[in-house]
Amino acid sequence: MSISMRMRWARVEYQLDLRTPQRPVPLGVVVLTDSADRVQSILAGKAPRAGFTPEELKTVGPLGRSQLEGWAAAMAKDLLGAIEKREDPLETLASIWCWNLRLVIESDVAMQPGQTVRDVAARLYARHLGTALPEGLSEPEGDWSVTEVAYRMN
Repeated sequence: MSISMRMRWARVEYQLDLRTPQRPVPLGVVVLTDSADRVQSILAGKAPRAGFTPEELKTVGPLGRSQLEGWAAAMAKDLLGAIEKREDPLETLASIWCWNLRLVIESDVAMQPGQTVRDVAARLYARHLGTALPEGLSEPEGDWSVTEVAYRMN
């Protein structure tokens, strides 16, 4: 009998206007599993490439654009800080990232035997963003660049 493991995850999205909410722009996912002896996490997300404006962000002004620049690296730093302080990583990120650029905690998902945290992250990324998470260090295509950060702490 195989037992699947539960993984925690959250989606990252950008709300174009907090005063008149509309469908947010999906940006990425944060996936983690923790046990008594280790934490494994992956943050995978996309951001507009410098000099490019994706169609979904045509209405975003300079302030909104500045929020999107470097968001993945900044969130990855906050994720590592929460893990090192032994805080709940998703709750910590949700409390920090709660405005236009926000983290929304979702229901746990199953990780089947033989799957890695990255396998689950890639599945959730594809579901949330509607496109596959690129493998390896691929060149950016179009108006977006993709960042993937993984932490494993024993």
